[in-house]
Amino acid sequence: MASDVRVAFGTGILLDLWNGKLAAAPTTAHFLTYHGGRCSANCKFCPQARESTADPRMLSRVVWPRCKLEDVLAALKKHHSRFKRICIQAVNYPGVVDDLCEFVAKVNGVCDLSTSVSCQPLAASDVERLAAVGAERVSIALDVATPKLFERIKGGGYTWEGHLRALENARAIFNDGITTHLIVGLGESELEMVQTIQFLHDKGITIGLFAFTPIAGTPLAGRPRPNVMSYRRIQLAQHLIVNGLSRVDGMKFDGDKILDFGVVGDVLRKTID
Repeated sequence: MASDVRVAFGTGILLDLWNGKLAAAPTTAHFLTYHGGRCSANCKFCPQARESTADPRMLSRVVWPRCKLEDVLAALKKHHSRFKRICIQAVNYPGVVDDLCEFVAKVNGVCDLSTSVSCQPLAASDVERLAAVGAERVSIALDVATPKLFERIKGGGYTWEGHLRALENARAIFNDGITTHLIVGLGESELEMVQTIQFLHDKGITIGLFAFTPIAGTPLAGRPRPNVMSYRRIQLAQHLIVNGLSRVDGMKFDGDKILDFGVVGDVLRKTID
């Protein structure tokens, strides 16, 4: 395994790896595999992409300084009680699965926190390896809500069908311990996003929802962030779907906008409150 690992800036503060101020302390310790080059994938929103010219320390809007693995493990052993869980993220490069398995095993050797892995689509045999070393969840990020947008934004190595197949294969191994990510604001309509949320939920896949953040040095640096009210509507729709309070086919849409969430009485107000 690489002797170094990247640590999300807020995580490093709680691990006493460096000084800093936090408006809100993270409850998850976030780590990122270290690789001497950029990711072999080329997602147009990602500063780690192979053709990106962004700061290589960044993932999304967060800075992830490079640290010695032995220092991180020692700090985690001492301060793991400051977190509720651990998420290990990966860029795509040859040998990444070996690095992930070794890192998960070493993390589990210094603390008993639940560990999840967020990575590219993997073969079923590689997912089984992660389960064998103690990973409790695996996340494979779709990121984009429609096949057409996926090809435009994440194509060039990845496919919509390949990601869905990898998610289904992983779910056969981890059961309910499978997650994906969706990013609001990449050109989809609210209807398309909510349809994809429903589709994934019906397959038993947990969804982490994010708002697009433009990063300098990426091809989508000039794209605006999504309208905050649109993002809130989608968040609310996801909450209703995940909690069995509504379904997309019971909601009403006007072009790009959710008009009715498909609930009656005071359910919507109580949910918002």
